[in-house]
Amino acid sequence: MADALGAEHVPPPITLPVVVTVRNADLGLNETGRVKRIDKTGFVATLAVAIPDGTVLFTTIDMRTLNATARGLVRVRTQTTMGEGAGYETFADFVEINDDGKQKIDRLIGLAEAPPPPNAGGFNSTGGPGTSTRNFATDQIGVQPVYSRAVPNNADFSVAKERKTYFEPSPMRGKAEATKSTKFWNSIGVSGYTVAILVVVAIFPQGRAWEYYVWSHFAWGMSRMWYWAWHVGDVKLYNNTP
Repeated sequence: MADALGAEHVPPPITLPVVVTVRNADLGLNETGRVKRIDKTGFVATLAVAIPDGTVLFTTIDMRTLNATARGLVRVRTQTTMGEGAGYETFADFVEINDDGKQKIDRLIGLAEAPPPPNAGGFNSTGGPGTSTRNFATDQIGVQPVYSRAVPNNADFSVAKERKTYFEPSPMRGKAEATKSTKFWNSIGVSGYTVAILVVVAIFPQGRAWEYYVWSHFAWGMSRMWYWAWHVGDVKLYNNTP
């Protein structure tokens, strides 16, 4: 496995369901795959698209067995094709991940390596106080249940350290563009409202005076621009002859 991925250290394999989502706004990438190997240094996952080596991805790891999620930045080390239509086996190293995410990954690895409970797949015959209840959903696959309505014997309380904030880019959205008919009717509406406002203002004497003042200055400016546009060759600078 290490030779196939071109790495000396390869994370241990896991059989628990773990889903990874990788994103990169510059490449327009938003893919989801299944994790085969994982530890605090990186993971090996199956993705449907090819990603250039060295690409940095924002990663969300969904550990469904723990009902927990870890987020961080990873860099793609190498990819190996799995055949036509089977996707790519991607080996990525963690560039940045907080301590809380590392603790969750350690719990996931420990849960995967731990043996199933003594009564997994069978009934609890003791029935005494302090015994765990049977979970039919997890008994079928031989996995120790994470959620139970029974009161735990040894409560595990831990204080999470300060989490670093990450910027998670939003998914790529299509660019909305108005149709030609919409642009035409919008221009007609703006022109109509402008004329209506000018007519209402012209009803009042002060409004007519203000409109005449603005129009006269605009007309004077346009007349001077028109004159110099046709007489630009007659411009004389200081001590110059035409």
